[in-house]
Amino acid sequence: MTDRSTVRVAHLDVMHSHARATTIVGPVDLPPADVVADRLAAMTAAGPDARLGLRPSTRTNRWVFDPVAHRPVVTTMDAPASPMDLLDIDVDSTGAAEARPTSVVLAGDYLRTDHNHGLGEVAFTLLLHGVVLGTIDPSDPNVWRPARRRGNGIATAALRTFGSDPRRLWALRSSLSRADAATTIAHTPLAGPDPVAAQQPWTPDRTAVFSRMPPETVAQLRAWRDNDAPGTSMFAVVAAALHRGLRSAGLDVDDVATVTLDVRKYLADGHVPLANFVSGLEFDLGPRPTPRRIHGMVATAVASGRPVANVALNSARTRVGLLTGRPTAPATRPRAPRARLLFSSLGKVPRQGAIPWRGTADPFYIVHNDPTGPEGITVSWAMIDGSMFTAASFHGNVFDRAQVQRGLDSATSDPLHLLR
Repeated sequence: MTDRSTVRVAHLDVMHSHARATTIVGPVDLPPADVVADRLAAMTAAGPDARLGLRPSTRTNRWVFDPVAHRPVVTTMDAPASPMDLLDIDVDSTGAAEARPTSVVLAGDYLRTDHNHGLGEVAFTLLLHGVVLGTIDPSDPNVWRPARRRGNGIATAALRTFGSDPRRLWALRSSLSRADAATTIAHTPLAGPDPVAAQQPWTPDRTAVFSRMPPETVAQLRAWRDNDAPGTSMFAVVAAALHRGLRSAGLDVDDVATVTLDVRKYLADGHVPLANFVSGLEFDLGPRPTPRRIHGMVATAVASGRPVANVALNSARTRVGLLTGRPTAPATRPRAPRARLLFSSLGKVPRQGAIPWRGTADPFYIVHNDPTGPEGITVSWAMIDGSMFTAASFHGNVFDRAQVQRGLDSATSDPLHLLR
């Protein structure tokens, strides 16, 4: 008898369930398809906490859990001429993709995973890869224990953050006031043409470009940070270089950018939700952001607990949206678009075990997340074996692919030229 039931998920999962995330890793030693299928079956058998047997929905936070019907489909194919060719392949032409929110492709010695973003983000992606590649045993109950705490974590994070130090509430109020004022000023429209006439019909066109920063350049960037901007995070250094690089390529980049922050750091040790638990905060970085400016703004927000307040607010908004009717996806976009950047760092990959790289070829690792709206450009990067792998996800009918590629390449080939 099929284990089919409904499970209450967090409203943050519903908020993200309209998007998807695609990851490509290789060249790696891949197991046979039947072995991968068995490992994924063991992961779904672990229950809803493993997320894999859930069917996401944008209309309710009660999702069907069916470890058989919703188990990922595993597809095998020849190795691609370029790993980027795997981004938008059609792996399921039978119409079953909606019922199977996750797909796994074994293409020669490259692994491609694609999942509905409602299932999770970085934590879920890395664990899924570990299961497929055999570095994580899905039958080990200890693997799932960190995700099996009661509740969605928001209330716990809020109590730990603001209950332990009520002064953070005042700091949060000040932080939010400054952020709202800066965002309002940056987005105040100037007198000009009719805004309706400045729009044109639009449909999504999911596109991505990729660029790698070699270890020697990463080392030079760290040395520059230590000498010229000590105390700042490498996240801030990389984000500043990418922002300037995209602008130097001729893109009209909005001063306000979004930074994603992992809210799991506000939970007790040993509590690691696999569900969505990141916060996207807006900051007015200015036209030429410096690492110090980015680091300072992010550090102030983190210290005040603003990421916790943000996920709570987004959860409440989604809850209200389910009651009143969620807004439809945009059908138009500006004729003169301004790039709205979203920065997302995966940090060091992998976090558990090791990726079984194959041969002596340079590793390849990218994450392709759906951009937020027609003007969105999501810039994601990960550190692997000293190299930095960066992908920019955007809509190809809004921004020129070659232009975005030039901006990315300038930031990864000579970031010091941009930062000096």
